[in-house]
Amino acid sequence: MQAPHAHPTPPAPQSESVLHAPLPPSLGDGTPASPRLVVDVLLAVPLAQGWRLLLLLRRPEQGGFWQGVSGRVESFDAHLEAAARREIGEETGYVEGVEVFDLERWVEFVSPLSGRTFKKRCLGALLPAHAGPASVRLSDEHSEARLATFEEALALVRFPENRIELLALQARLSARPPRV
Repeated sequence: MQAPHAHPTPPAPQSESVLHAPLPPSLGDGTPASPRLVVDVLLAVPLAQGWRLLLLLRRPEQGGFWQGVSGRVESFDAHLEAAARREIGEETGYVEGVEVFDLERWVEFVSPLSGRTFKKRCLGALLPAHAGPASVRLSDEHSEARLATFEEALALVRFPENRIELLALQARLSARPPRV
């Protein structure tokens, strides 16, 4: 990820409406003038020991880095939450018991693999307590899954912007004890 630019967003009540707002007529073409719209979702799992993050390792030919779930918003997605839920299902197999919420950040970046420009909405998702490496159904984009503490995740992710997103998720969950 090169030169990410974070854009502050409105407070939570309005940001939750971002999840369900109609999509723009154009989802972008990947140029600097028209960045391609994507979602980036960090996955939290409630355990008795506290919150853990489900991280996915992209295959080496796809960058070889740890991440949550990410993907393009498609024209058939009703809104950003629908895109996030679709991507979570495609990349992990989890569709039931998933709660998606907004982390209130827009970030533009240039992909180090394709050179294309993207605009992502940073989201979080709570997965069921059984979610983890043993039950995840990896897509062909990923080679491995693991559960990590926030500290471990901060050390594993490659891009500085992902660390900022992890800290936003940690702050959001700090007042919410995990229910197992």
